[in-house]
Amino acid sequence: MSDSLYLRIAAEVEQGLDSGEYPPGSRLPSVRRLAAEHGVNVLTALAAYRHLERRQRVSARPRAGFFAALPSRAQQASAEVDGLPSAATLVRVDSRMSQLIEWSGLDIGTQLHMAEAHGSMYPSAALARRLQQTLNQRPELISAYLPRGEQARLHRLVCELAAQWQLELEPDAILFTHGITEAISLSLRLLTRPSDTVAVETPVYFGLLQTLEALGLKALEIPCTPDAGLSLEALEFALRHGPAPRCLVTVTNFQNPTGALMPDEAKKRLLRLAYRHGLTIIEDDVFGELYFGEQHPTPLKAWDSRGEVIYCSSFTKSFAPSFRLGWLSGGRHHAALARLSNSSSLVSSALYQGMLADVLANGDYTRFAERLRRRLARQMRQLADAVLAAFPKGTRLRRPQGGLLLWVECPEGLDTGRLLERALAESISFAPGLVFSAEPRFGHCLRLNFGQPWSPALERAIATLGRLAGEQLCQ
Repeated sequence: MSDSLYLRIAAEVEQGLDSGEYPPGSRLPSVRRLAAEHGVNVLTALAAYRHLERRQRVSARPRAGFFAALPSRAQQASAEVDGLPSAATLVRVDSRMSQLIEWSGLDIGTQLHMAEAHGSMYPSAALARRLQQTLNQRPELISAYLPRGEQARLHRLVCELAAQWQLELEPDAILFTHGITEAISLSLRLLTRPSDTVAVETPVYFGLLQTLEALGLKALEIPCTPDAGLSLEALEFALRHGPAPRCLVTVTNFQNPTGALMPDEAKKRLLRLAYRHGLTIIEDDVFGELYFGEQHPTPLKAWDSRGEVIYCSSFTKSFAPSFRLGWLSGGRHHAALARLSNSSSLVSSALYQGMLADVLANGDYTRFAERLRRRLARQMRQLADAVLAAFPKGTRLRRPQGGLLLWVECPEGLDTGRLLERALAESISFAPGLVFSAEPRFGHCLRLNFGQPWSPALERAIATLGRLAGEQLCQ
């Protein structure tokens, strides 16, 4: 066996570790596969892995194979000096994300970059009438605070809605927030201090990365796939072998950006894993009401018997985006979250909350949400079909079972950052894969929003994106 041969293979694997191709905690190719890829025998491939194991870049697990290792504490401390990636990365992404958000106010013909449905998808005229009716009937709602009786009514109605999702909550366990972003931010502020580590999915919603950056937190990125969601094996590896994260933020239902729906059994396994390691989970269920099946997927919180899950939800996607009506149920942390909320902010207006109570009580919310789900399911199919027809051979996607987002994996040679530059010149926007990680990952992927009504103009825009992608690959 040539020493230079196994060292050359080890160097290639290490390059994959450094580039983010193999995130910390992810499974590496098997020894047999590595040997086949390089045309060597299994002993040479095993020697390459053993060399990386001695360098603490990979870790072997009995009967499971080799995994990308989490760096030691000393490596983490010196990461900024020697340029090596650390397992938990201090997030610095705000400029990239802010630019994406700013595009929403520009005159871009086809906007597919944000996770939101088009304004025409919501019954704005009916909501305006309802809002005026609520104000006429109860003018006291113009005040800053929702009267105690109205608050109790709203909380009871939210509990009744959650019960349809197999989520049993008490009215005093509901805390309204200014959208789901404030709910998650409050939770992180309670659980962490600057420089702490938070486990997140990768790819991960860029808005969460912005929140982590604002709080001075590190992101420990755990692989997530469109098929099954968060990798429990990678999370367990990280919890066993690295500095424990303070908490985990996860979107179990229609994850952003992959659209993944975590199976119920995996949710139960995740909860058992969290209990075993004393890990608090912040569950983001912002897309849960946008399901295409028979019922809302069961939240992770439904199986939480110890109060370790802080459940965060919102009516922003399913009812009225501009009202910013979010809420949380904090389990054993609920009282502390309520105190933190009272000391730092005021929630959405009493008028909006009063109107929400009315539409929940009379069934208007249920009827509207059903119509919205049917339209989104149809638009998802139309967009997915168009992408597969227009994009280069080798493009992959998985049709989500709910939500607003389509995650597209293009052939490896495609740079979706460059593709976006060409697309903007054609008045088309999308979210490139690079913004969904604190590290330079997912450069060949992109996220599209199917919340736009299908039209000939949108069909032409997808065809244009496909053409531009093909031209780039041919260069």
